Amino acid sequence: MTESNANLQQKLRNRIDDRTLDHPFTDYWDIFVLKHQHPINVALHIVGIFIFYGLLFSAWKLQNFWLLLGLPLTQLVGLSGHLLFERSHIDLQDAVFSWRASRCLGRMLLRVLLGKYGEDIQQRQEVLRKYQSKGN
Repeated sequence: MTESNANLQQKLRNRIDDRTLDHPFTDYWDIFVLKHQHPINVALHIVGIFIFYGLLFSAWKLQNFWLLLGLPLTQLVGLSGHLLFERSHIDLQDAVFSWRASRCLGRMLLRVLLGKYGEDIQQRQEVLRKYQSKGN
């Protein structure tokens, strides 16, 4: 695979939505925030996180490891937020499992609990608006 092809694939993977391929962000957290702006989508992701850890804890506490088969279904809770409320780009690798998405989900949970996630959205929107107004 050539370097330009690899760069294009990374750019496609990091697009915010179908209209926003070009943006100034290199840190995936910034891209993640812009993909998760709708309050119901964010809430569904938070619910999915709680269900995920609830299943892990229940499987351990009840010694019923069959409960672990439900873990992949927790992804559907978050994906339903994208399907029903926020049509941002979903990378298949991130939807199935990726460390970058997992770290961002944990960070989103923390920022929501601290009441700071709305500020994160506003900051990234402003950076994106300024970038787009320059015609880049």
